[in-house]
Amino acid sequence: MAGILIYLQYFLGRLLYRIRGHDAGQIIRTAAFENLPMSNMQLEATECGPSGSLMLPHHTCVAADKNGSFPELRWTPPPKVQVKEYILISEDIDPPIPRFVVMHGLFYAIPPTITGVLPDDTEQDRNTKDHITRSGWRYVPNLRGSSYIGPAPPLGHGIHRYIFTIIALSEPLRFDRSQRVSKRHIAKAMVGKVAGWGQWVGHFERPWPS
Repeated sequence: MAGILIYLQYFLGRLLYRIRGHDAGQIIRTAAFENLPMSNMQLEATECGPSGSLMLPHHTCVAADKNGSFPELRWTPPPKVQVKEYILISEDIDPPIPRFVVMHGLFYAIPPTITGVLPDDTEQDRNTKDHITRSGWRYVPNLRGSSYIGPAPPLGHGIHRYIFTIIALSEPLRFDRSQRVSKRHIAKAMVGKVAGWGQWVGHFERPWPS
């Protein structure tokens, strides 16, 4: 039975292969970026290589824990700007659902002194019910209700692009009810505050189960 389900997943993925490329749904296409349409920051994935590289297995659903860890990233602050806060988001813009973008992780209230992220920085702090990571950053829960889920495209749907975006703000974000903050709230609150941004793109295709 398990083998039959695998083949069904694969053929469904192939059937929906052309449904992809929802670039217009990523966060940089929202109103907050209208005055800064071009990136002015460098974002690098130290483990994987230049933008467009393959993500490593331990970052993805084939990791030992079936979830994957956040890749190590480094960025440079935007020039001539006093950054007050960073936002970091990971999005899959190729799911087989029309006009739908999957948010894998969204972190905000990242201090302006930070210029990189390690996997532990994005792990949920289990000692509190608040949406806070081990490093004290805040996060918006993803579809699983967790702080981060690694790439897990449908079998047979080909390579997906995972867009990691760092955003520098000239003013910190303020929310009355941080537990109810969504991606939409973040995008709206950023209007007039975006001072810089940069992206790194990772590629991953789910392999045939061994």
